[in-house]
Amino acid sequence: MGVRGLTTYLNYNSNIFMKDYDLHNTNLVIDGHSLCAQLYRSLNCFSAFGGDYDKFAAYVKTFFKNLKKCKVTPYVIFDGSYEKRKLRTAHSRLRSKIYGASRLDPVTQGSLQIFPLLLRDVFKEVLKELTVMYTICEFEADDEIAALARYLSCPVLSYDSDFFIYNVVYIPFNTLEIKPKQIIYDEKKVFAMECRIYKVEYLTKHFGGIEKELLPLLATLLGNDFVEKKVFCKFFSQLKTPKGKKSKNEQQRCIHGLFLWLQNETLESAITKIIGRLKNHQKNKVFAIIMKSINGYNKKECKSLKYFNLSNDSIDDIIDIKMPEEMNDDDIDDQSDENRSLSSNDESDKESNSGSDIEESLPEWIAEGIRHKTIPHSFINLYTHHLHFCSPQAEDYLQDDAHYCILPIIRYAFDILTDFEQEHFVYVSREKDCNYKRIFVGKEYAVSKPIILPISQLIGSQLHAYFYHFFKEKLPQLNFEVLNLLPSNFQLFGLALLWWVSNCDVSVGQLQSLIMCFTYLDAIDEKVGSTRSYFHFNNKFSNKILELKERSVMEISDDLQMNKNKVQYDDCIVAAAILLKNFEIDETIRKKPKSYNSRRIHTFAQFQCCLYAINSLNTLCGSPFESTIYSKSYNGTFIYNMALKLEKERDPMLYLQKYLFGATSVLSFYKSLNMIICRLINELNLKFKDCSMGKKKNRRRKTDEEITFLIKEFESEVKI
Repeated sequence: MGVRGLTTYLNYNSNIFMKDYDLHNTNLVIDGHSLCAQLYRSLNCFSAFGGDYDKFAAYVKTFFKNLKKCKVTPYVIFDGSYEKRKLRTAHSRLRSKIYGASRLDPVTQGSLQIFPLLLRDVFKEVLKELTVMYTICEFEADDEIAALARYLSCPVLSYDSDFFIYNVVYIPFNTLEIKPKQIIYDEKKVFAMECRIYKVEYLTKHFGGIEKELLPLLATLLGNDFVEKKVFCKFFSQLKTPKGKKSKNEQQRCIHGLFLWLQNETLESAITKIIGRLKNHQKNKVFAIIMKSINGYNKKECKSLKYFNLSNDSIDDIIDIKMPEEMNDDDIDDQSDENRSLSSNDESDKESNSGSDIEESLPEWIAEGIRHKTIPHSFINLYTHHLHFCSPQAEDYLQDDAHYCILPIIRYAFDILTDFEQEHFVYVSREKDCNYKRIFVGKEYAVSKPIILPISQLIGSQLHAYFYHFFKEKLPQLNFEVLNLLPSNFQLFGLALLWWVSNCDVSVGQLQSLIMCFTYLDAIDEKVGSTRSYFHFNNKFSNKILELKERSVMEISDDLQMNKNKVQYDDCIVAAAILLKNFEIDETIRKKPKSYNSRRIHTFAQFQCCLYAINSLNTLCGSPFESTIYSKSYNGTFIYNMALKLEKERDPMLYLQKYLFGATSVLSFYKSLNMIICRLINELNLKFKDCSMGKKKNRRRKTDEEITFLIKEFESEVKI
């Protein structure tokens, strides 16, 4: 939730409250969502093009390999569902995200923090690949993170001011040097990552030995997701705050004043004085909130232990304080200072809470599904709150929300989770005016229930049947036998392409740019490495490239193949030397930023929604298909640049044959993927958008001439 202003206050006095530390040879508990966000911010990717997931994955790998080099064992914990008290905050933050995303372009992307749709899943992909242990909590993770750190007696890595209050050793991410250095430890050279650590003891000692149990009161008084700050306006009106420098705002002076006040209080006396300055109808609720906060910040019991294969023998020490009796409305330590009450119009005051959700729990099958990652994170709020939020991203904000095309998929996931018993869920969509609106997604989007049993009682094959049933209802002409001809790691990607073409206005060039991106990230990268520097690559392989240009080029065989292992190393060098430029922003956009085409970006945003929703549904249905590895499938900058070229061509395939002349086996692999997709599109009777005319066409009408050039010469047998 964060304690407003506390990070600024402690950073201003960092030499007092933080000490230099060399991180090595230890366990480390990591706030998963926080680290994901901070790594992305430090990478400076091209957010305006929808996510360069391969680059982000490489950066995350480097980070965790550096931890391993320093003999640091990470334990990563992610948040799950929103708690009820967070929903108003979530709506408020959504509005600001929508506004930021609407301004996103190649010029502003460096200053706007907009996270691409698939970012968190890419982060988890890397954790899985590197066998880094992680779990997902049912609700917020802060208490679990702190409890695990106490159990392991190790630091927490995050960038959340709550951890200044928790009684843990805390490493703020902004103090961490990601690149390891060699140090001398016990007369040996070891690798370590420089950082700074915070301990509660540094704070309590500085303020004359404040009881650490009092610190959660600071978080409550300054306003959090449980209670509005204005509830304590009478308390603050009687709190003496120091007259500080002009550079310190009222919030900073208030924090300092609270520390000074707490110096002379016990937990019981402080609570008594706080409660005594509340209205009668507020007292019971605020007291319950205070006690929950205190026990949460000192929690020892940790559900996550068993998911990290650790024994759980900790029992919480519950602090039991009785509700204060009626007291006189005296000044706080006889201190008064007129005109020093904090404004109750602060942003945090917009949050409210009914007080009815102090404890939240889920059925065991849902909780276990979240923990074991069989219920996708994107669907958790569907169950807990019957709610799904849009994820603002780079798209055209003059058009409808890019997520609209996947509402039938989300509705089906909702029905599965709720056993088809609910009339509707609420989708929180973006408006064209950069606000949000709530849409009731009713049974007009629904699909019939295929099996009588609820999801909690289904076995593997029955779960798989749920997945097939949806597409048989929505795409009745879809031939799964043909889809299965594709490489297993491309099948869901291919299914997403079909859903995308069926529900959105898509051009041939846009489709082929996506297939070419997959070809590069899946086949070419595997042979020549994941370098993204055009000039570095061409300098490194300059002699080899000249040599390959002199060789005789084989014609592309009619025996098409989809085995990437048959893609030749030399052909990959030829292709990479040509294609690498597409991983950088096109020169036309650098020179003329207004040439950035948000309509093209919007179409690819819709595809990302399709890819994400179909993969999530696949997971929910027991994974009948291999999940798409997003970091080996999607680079937004590459896709945009390829589409820029291919949309201009009447025959994109012919253009690619000339463009990649000499990379025969690469083209064969690409053409094979393309042929199967085009065959399925033809069987589904789908239609592409005509880019040259710039007009939307009716779907479900298909003429042979419009796809002939796509499947020309592809009629031969495909070899897997």
